[in-house]
Amino acid sequence: MAVESQRPTPERGAGSASRDRPNSRRGRSRMLDTYLGDIEYLMRERLWSEAVPLALALPHICVAISDPALRSSPHDYLEWCQNWVRPSRTDSTSTVPTADVLFRLAQSRAEVADDESGTVVPAAALRQLRLRRLTRATPLRRRSAISELVRIDAAHEPEREAALVLVDAVRRWYADRGALDVTVQSNLARLAILR
Repeated sequence: MAVESQRPTPERGAGSASRDRPNSRRGRSRMLDTYLGDIEYLMRERLWSEAVPLALALPHICVAISDPALRSSPHDYLEWCQNWVRPSRTDSTSTVPTADVLFRLAQSRAEVADDESGTVVPAAALRQLRLRRLTRATPLRRRSAISELVRIDAAHEPEREAALVLVDAVRRWYADRGALDVTVQSNLARLAILR
């Protein structure tokens, strides 16, 4: 019996093949999904003091897993936010913090060591990403949309609004770029096996 190739053919089209591959545009990272799901759970439970630091670390995490050396910098954080943070199509009530505001909020909670150039290895954030896939501090629940009540609770609270927009931005970044990026996939696999 012949096995059908996953390579795109003129009759199948490139889009069909990409839907069949696990690391395609529609691919998911269990580690990243767990981390984001935990943040969303904490927000739904109104545990903002726990959700906000995890969310503010997200741009550093995304930049670091896009870099072969797992490094980030203030410039990279700002650039990532400028490229990916935008208003949600479904939410017209919350404001979107600027990249500078997000960076200042993150700096106020930073747990990273930098060298003279400002380059950092966000070790604490990467450790949290890795550990959250290994343990479940929060009950397993299907991912559900953040309710309007949670969004209202976050309105006009800069840190809470930042957490909401950063989770949305990371989901968009991973779907549009991270799932297809060889370095991202390699680093996620590397983090998954570190003990």
